[in-house]
Amino acid sequence: MRVLVRQLSKAYGFLWALKDINLEVQSGECVALLGPNGAGKTTLLRLLSALLHPTTGEIELDGVKLHQGSSRLRSSIGFLSPNEHFYESLTARENLRLFVSLYGREKNVQDVEKTLDDVGIAHWSDDFVSSLSSGMKCRLAIAKWLLLEPKLLLLDEPYGVLDGSGVDLLEAYTKRLCHSGGIVVMATHHIPRVLKVCSRALILHQGKLIFDEPRREPWESFHRAFAEFLPRSEKWNS
Repeated sequence: MRVLVRQLSKAYGFLWALKDINLEVQSGECVALLGPNGAGKTTLLRLLSALLHPTTGEIELDGVKLHQGSSRLRSSIGFLSPNEHFYESLTARENLRLFVSLYGREKNVQDVEKTLDDVGIAHWSDDFVSSLSSGMKCRLAIAKWLLLEPKLLLLDEPYGVLDGSGVDLLEAYTKRLCHSGGIVVMATHHIPRVLKVCSRALILHQGKLIFDEPRREPWESFHRAFAEFLPRSEKWNS
């Protein structure tokens, strides 16, 4: 898997949410996507997931332009967000079976049951999604992408509703995905946490990419770059 972004921009009316983003991400990378509110992080994730069309520029996955690619290409992308779409009037189990069918994945009943157990919600598998807590819905989203096996996984603020074991579950999954040759891009405000799992960090500010480096120790250049967005009374503490 290789993601190539060229001169990518997105405007909403007269407002440029992203401007001239150039980026290349290779197989096995876990990328932290950082920046203040309104920097363009979610917009970039939605463009990478083909949920939005760019105003200018293009995105390639393995040499194929994303918005001209087949549904098979797009089905290799997963997007996990707090607003993950589920069918509220279906049970957790029914939702997973439906998504497996929609994506054309060859999974049997046992695969679905095992995945529900793996993410810790087997006890609630017959409950309607509308009755699940936000944390359990996030676990269900992890189960969904475990079954659908995307090569590119995009995460938008995934830590917020997860408890400790849920965070461990998520990070174990992203680690396995990268080790198998996939790519993970995670937008989050939980900086110390994501720095422990990422291999590279990007910082967006006012729609522009202002920082892009592989992780290193010590990482003074990152600390200096990100310190600009901390409250004046707060010092960097990694």
